[in-house]
Amino acid sequence: MGDFASPVHEPAVFGAFISLGEEAHKFSTTSFFGGFLSRSPKAFLEVFKFLYYRIQNKFSFGPVIARINNSLIREVREVRPDLVFIYRGTHIRPGTLSAIKNTGAIVFGYSNDDPFGRNYPFYVWRNFKKSIFGYDHIFVYREKNVADYRARGYENVSLLRSYYIKERNFPISNLTRNAYTADSTFVGHYEDDGREEYIKAIIDSGIDFQLHGPEWERSKYYELFKKKFGAIESLRDDYNLALNSAKIALVFLSRLNSDTYTRRCFEIPAAGTFMLAEYSDDLANLFGGDKEAAYFRTKEELVLKIKFYLEHEDLRKRIAKAGLERLLNDGHEVADRAREIIRIYNIVKH
Repeated sequence: MGDFASPVHEPAVFGAFISLGEEAHKFSTTSFFGGFLSRSPKAFLEVFKFLYYRIQNKFSFGPVIARINNSLIREVREVRPDLVFIYRGTHIRPGTLSAIKNTGAIVFGYSNDDPFGRNYPFYVWRNFKKSIFGYDHIFVYREKNVADYRARGYENVSLLRSYYIKERNFPISNLTRNAYTADSTFVGHYEDDGREEYIKAIIDSGIDFQLHGPEWERSKYYELFKKKFGAIESLRDDYNLALNSAKIALVFLSRLNSDTYTRRCFEIPAAGTFMLAEYSDDLANLFGGDKEAAYFRTKEELVLKIKFYLEHEDLRKRIAKAGLERLLNDGHEVADRAREIIRIYNIVKH
């Protein structure tokens, strides 16, 4: 159960269950909002509908939210699944979990966001926090959240890291020069965490660099970036091509979600590209520093390391290759995460 809006989230996990031979059913919340979560209104009536649906989605309250909960209960009673996996259950109420469990189903929860992040308004995670003890097990994206749940008295929690998707993230052989060819690149969203200062430092250094991703119009340097890069757009179909086409791909860690690693730290090595990431102990344990990836702590160090690894091509390529090998050996593909979910299910059901 989820909104199924992004191919790297619910659809990826759903597809992984199928690939492992499981019988999986999809419950998408997107259709309940009349298509107004992905388009802007034009006519007067559409403005009214837009507000009607958007407000309920934002505050997780109202008749649409009630329909989602009632429909989920009804579908579970019809399908009779062994496991209901709820992806980011901000709209799901405690009574719904009780009704689902009354059918004999086990209920798992997961979110790649941080329900305890200090920058979220209270209403975003209101329903979810009320429902915590209704879940049989909750998976978390980051180690910090294991402690968050246990501090609230909930013990059935474990880490389920993000992942890469082998059909979407892979090395491209015989790659020719293209629009994404660059010495270094960052493909990711804007966040008010100082990353714009790092990007500006790279530009000021004269390094060949590209920037892609959403919400960069919020940056105080947007006009500078726009002048340098043109339209700064999100990449979907060309995301893997962009990573493959750069000699060095950057990783910044989200402060909003208290991240110590991110999905990009799997996608970049999966593309066979050299990863230069903001340092964290967690990420350094996943990929050894200057062996399977490289790390920076300041914008000055970032610029110096980009220049160093551009000048030392053989070393850069050896590290990129080692990063890919570590990724494959440790098992960070989405099917590996589905196997972990099934493993926990087999423990819980007994």
